[in-house]
Amino acid sequence: MDWFEAYDAALAPVLSANGFLAVVAGAEESGLLARLVDPHDVPTLARATGLPEPTVTALCRSLLLHDVVQDGDGTFTLTAVWRELLASTAFATLGDTILSAQVEARALRAVGAGEDYWTMPLEDRLVLARAVSPNPYNDGLVEGFRSMSLADPDQEVLRAGGTALELGCGVAGRILTMLRAVPGMTAVGVELDPALAAEARRRAEELGVADRFEVVVGDAADFDRPASFDRAQWSQFFFPAPARAGALAALHRALRPGGVAVAPVFGDADAIAAEPRGVEARYAATFGILLASWGVPVRTGEELVAEFEAAGFTDVGVVPAPGIQRVRAVRP
Repeated sequence: MDWFEAYDAALAPVLSANGFLAVVAGAEESGLLARLVDPHDVPTLARATGLPEPTVTALCRSLLLHDVVQDGDGTFTLTAVWRELLASTAFATLGDTILSAQVEARALRAVGAGEDYWTMPLEDRLVLARAVSPNPYNDGLVEGFRSMSLADPDQEVLRAGGTALELGCGVAGRILTMLRAVPGMTAVGVELDPALAAEARRRAEELGVADRFEVVVGDAADFDRPASFDRAQWSQFFFPAPARAGALAALHRALRPGGVAVAPVFGDADAIAAEPRGVEARYAATFGILLASWGVPVRTGEELVAEFEAAGFTDVGVVPAPGIQRVRAVRP
């Protein structure tokens, strides 16, 4: 095998994917993707975006070859997959998702220089926090959360006016979406990063739920409101090894007897087992580099169950949930 064959086999697919991400980012920023929700021809798209027709033609050709759009006899419109990514039920905005990928790329390059989460620029930390949590401004997503709440017996107490806690709330995407979906509940978020906590407060004000939401800035282990909460979430992806036992102790302490805690499990274990070298496995391995540089251990579902049990929780188990597995545990 010569250099050119090696390049085609190993580097060309990676560089092509990187270039395609830039194409999607440009199409999103120009408003082209939003226009493609409905069928349009090139002249119409050029007038709407202000881009020259040859540029729009080239963009549509690239998007067509990557199955982002379909050609309907001279008009272009998004395929079903990409329509879903831009839908009102989307977990995160496409813009934030793309920006997050760019932030992850910068952070991965910086790992070799010994940088970690706290040396990341503030704007990068905000982008990452928005992308990894639900978009509370998305009305369709809020409706989806409302439907899930109605179907979840664990959330009955929240619908009746109960209170929820999240340790490591970031910019509070999940809590704020829940507060919009379940008008009777109240919530508290604990966040170590003051900038993320400030953004969480700003969003709560903007969404009109600040009267039902409190943000506490500080170490989760120091949070001390015994037997005050009905339900809780531990966003364990961002807790380094030395902080985990203290956070779980605070979670246990904060829940009322019979209260339920949940924590997300990193990666899709079933997908990785089915395809050990597939997309999910490769992404988990790559993002795992960032977690390692932040001192965060990657726990399997079984390992996370063991952490909860060691903290005194009972009835601990891994349960499926839309998009991600979770560990569910009860405070006896």
